[in-house]
Amino acid sequence: MDAVASSSKILLAVGPDKTGRMQRILSGHDVRQVDTCNDARALLESEEFELVILGVHFDESQMFSLLGDIRAHAAYRKVPILCVLGYKGRVLSDVAIEGLDHAVKAMTANGFLNLETIPDDDYGNARIRRIVDYLILIDGDLQQIANGVERQRPAVGRLLGEPRRRASDRQAH
Repeated sequence: MDAVASSSKILLAVGPDKTGRMQRILSGHDVRQVDTCNDARALLESEEFELVILGVHFDESQMFSLLGDIRAHAAYRKVPILCVLGYKGRVLSDVAIEGLDHAVKAMTANGFLNLETIPDDDYGNARIRRIVDYLILIDGDLQQIANGVERQRPAVGRLLGEPRRRASDRQAH
């Protein structure tokens, strides 16, 4: 899985407190990090990305605004978006975190991770990396299906070398 996803282009829009960790997790990917929503919008207009990662507290908590703008952009309606929370110093209740999870998914983000609950160690970061790679790979598969690649496969009956028959036809023979 890593070989396929390792060269994916990712837009990273997280606060400075998570930049180092996310850069380590995304090592091997083509990561374009931005500091402001305007920088993110400019890159989205000029380049194509296979995944967007948005931090809840990015650019003075503008994640929802940027998420809405990305989904409104025709080229990015289907690109996976992963939203992440991770801001030491602010303690959010479980209810608030659950509300964020529901809100980002209602805005069609593909996932929400609370980075503070996943250890910043080899095991925890490998878990996050698997999620990132999975989102990239599953999106690639879905895009191929949407573009008609699946329609090129022959029907199962033709693969077996016999025409498709109804059950009533088989009983008559």
